[in-house]
Amino acid sequence: MEEKIKEAKSTVSLIGLGCKAISIFSFLFTIIYSTILFNEKNIKGIYFWGIATTALCSSVSLGALGSIADNSKKNRALTALLVESTNSASPIPLTKEIEYSDLNEDN
Repeated sequence: MEEKIKEAKSTVSLIGLGCKAISIFSFLFTIIYSTILFNEKNIKGIYFWGIATTALCSSVSLGALGSIADNSKKNRALTALLVESTNSASPIPLTKEIEYSDLNEDN
């Protein structure tokens, strides 16, 4: 059972992994490009900072989306394991219903 739990905890979403990779790449690219552009062109306008901030925020948002996808897949695997273990450990008892009969009225 412990192996199944470890396996469920180590599941990774490919979409989540892709989102995180793109996020890291775009974050680093934005930082490097902004530094080079700021030093060469000496741009200190509001437009430069607006574009840089928007790019950084969107890359961080994409990384958060990747984390949500990974956690969702792990949660789904752990919940399925919990349901499976609960169902196998305690089967639902079948109760016998008492049948109504006219013969029981005489007693």
